[in-house]
Amino acid sequence: QVEEMNVDEGEVRILPYVSVLHAFCVVDPSLCAPASNPSQFVVTLQPYLKNQVDNRVIAQLLESVIFIIDSALPLLRKLPQSVVEELEQDLKLMIVRHSFLTVVHACIKCLCSLSKIAGKGARLIQFLIQVFIKRLDALGVDNKQQVGRSLFCLGLLIRYGNALLNASNGSIDFPGSLDLFKKYLLVEDFVIKVRALQALGFVLIARPECMLDKDVGKILTATLSSSCDDRLKLQALQNMYDYLLDAESQMQSDKVEDNVVDCSRGSGSAVPVAAGAGDTNICGGIVQLYWDHILERSLDRNEQIRQLGLKIVEVALRQGLVHPITCVPYLIALETDPLEANSKLAHHLLMHMHEKYPAFFESRLGDGLQLSFNFIRSVGELSVNSNSKKGLSEDASFANARLGVSRIYKLIRGNRVARNKFMSSVIRKFDNPSWSETVIPFLMYCTDILALLPFTTPDEPLYLVYTINRVIQVRSGTLEASLKAYSSHFSHRSSQKVMMENGSIWQSSAAAGQFYASGVSLELNGIAQELADGQSYIHPTIKHENMESTNLGAHPLTEDDRQRIQAVCLAATALQLLLKLKRHLKIVYSLDDVRCQAFSPTELPKSGEVLSRQNIPFSIGNIHTNLPSTSEELTQRYQEFKNALREDTVDYSTYTANIKRKRPPSRGGRASRMMGRGDEDYEDDDEDYTGRRNYTGRQSNRGRGSRRV
Repeated sequence: QVEEMNVDEGEVRILPYVSVLHAFCVVDPSLCAPASNPSQFVVTLQPYLKNQVDNRVIAQLLESVIFIIDSALPLLRKLPQSVVEELEQDLKLMIVRHSFLTVVHACIKCLCSLSKIAGKGARLIQFLIQVFIKRLDALGVDNKQQVGRSLFCLGLLIRYGNALLNASNGSIDFPGSLDLFKKYLLVEDFVIKVRALQALGFVLIARPECMLDKDVGKILTATLSSSCDDRLKLQALQNMYDYLLDAESQMQSDKVEDNVVDCSRGSGSAVPVAAGAGDTNICGGIVQLYWDHILERSLDRNEQIRQLGLKIVEVALRQGLVHPITCVPYLIALETDPLEANSKLAHHLLMHMHEKYPAFFESRLGDGLQLSFNFIRSVGELSVNSNSKKGLSEDASFANARLGVSRIYKLIRGNRVARNKFMSSVIRKFDNPSWSETVIPFLMYCTDILALLPFTTPDEPLYLVYTINRVIQVRSGTLEASLKAYSSHFSHRSSQKVMMENGSIWQSSAAAGQFYASGVSLELNGIAQELADGQSYIHPTIKHENMESTNLGAHPLTEDDRQRIQAVCLAATALQLLLKLKRHLKIVYSLDDVRCQAFSPTELPKSGEVLSRQNIPFSIGNIHTNLPSTSEELTQRYQEFKNALREDTVDYSTYTANIKRKRPPSRGGRASRMMGRGDEDYEDDDEDYTGRRNYTGRQSNRGRGSRRV
């Protein structure tokens, strides 16, 4: 009934029926080659190839018809000669004339299958290759559309006709074809560049060993680099994706053949072989060669490039071509992708990986958080404002990051060891961070993330507070002393310069261990600091406590001075962020000092405990993201850090670190905090760290904490 309708109307209406047959062939091609008459579908559908209408609907119809014929051809024992010749002529005409390249692609693939089934060899394939090579020589580069079409057809003919060309005596000049594509890659026009790269990709699918060549490797590396044009990056990734899918289909067919061979062997003569031994497939080597570039492109600013890069990661993981641990940080970053399709696929891959390789997954969570921060900044959706008073939570894109990290945390929340490792790995980022322009915004990002984690049991925020206390306990004393020493030194140097300009004479007596300035005695505190040139200086400290905060004059710090105080100022800022986070957690989850001090990660959580949460937004407040430029600013930083430690509930002073001491600590809570215990690095081992209370300073600490909370 469909065939008897008007030609245009009938072909439009027949499209759904042909689409169903197309779907059948994708699942099982034998459905379109019945045993009673295998050539029935080929003979019936072949007349539709003569349609001369050139529009999108007819192109879709022709593409499906050709796909069905191509799927049925390998299942036919013999096809009538008249049908072969007529089908060959129709396909050849469409390759040369049809404007839709998807139809041309299907025609070339079907024509190569037909030549193989009919036993005609590579004669027709070689003829068409020569036609397009001559056309390229005649066209030049002015006619972009025809040049692009010729490159496209030439690459497909080599890809699908490779087996026939290798079997024939008159094989084509393969190196010459590669040189031809390389020539057009140097053309300035990007339309021709992309077509040349696409054609090169078709050839490399047929000859994958060429991807290991030095010249081809330079081309692929350049087109996958971040500085390359997006159109070339997209095409390079598409080439790699097509190659992996083609290799995967070949691996599946090889498995079927191997199973048949294995069934014929006796079980007694079978020799166990290590995984991958004897495998001649070079697919894994090729992917690993360009793997770093592929991972970088999966976090590209362009959504299409990211999506295609993620698909390549999915195929590589499915085929076992790369180590799973290399993908974890990138998949964690893609969990925060604003494109929902990418975030869902990344989460699916992470779920699968967490089930199979939980250790790999947990060990790279911290690195993934760093990549997620860099990714959000790179796509321009997270603007880090150093003057923001409400942290990063106000940014619209931060919601994506928070949801992504929350989904990851929910994967591991059921395992106490795993979630503790995750929180410890993030807190470790605050311990001795390295200076960069983005390190403080990143630590602010981590602080916001930790403050908004979806906790469900009291054990979770308590462990986070416990981990924060360990860092503060080990680092705070040394940092406060170092900041005080630097502040005193630069303030005195500034004062000396001012007084010398006013005609005053400073005298020093190193032997007496004192500095004299206008009758004021300055006593050395014995703290030696290392200079950049390897020398050391002894830092004076004003003897009178009430002069500690005296402004002796602002003096600009030199670049060398700023380099010397860089690590100390950064570490102090990191600890201030942890103190703000700790304060927020204790208020939101109603954690008093006694409860925090009694917590031990080695003890099992108490059953029946309910976590209460108050709806209080987290505010980071004012955080310095740059280094102080004057001695006055440095003194101000020292005062801010000292005040932050004083305002804290001093829970960490009641803990005993895993450090051997020669004598017991001082009884004063403040003295305990001021002890320089930062030379030893704390170890992230919960079993070795026990939360014993220091009852000597307990009452004063509890009193201060109750007033603050």
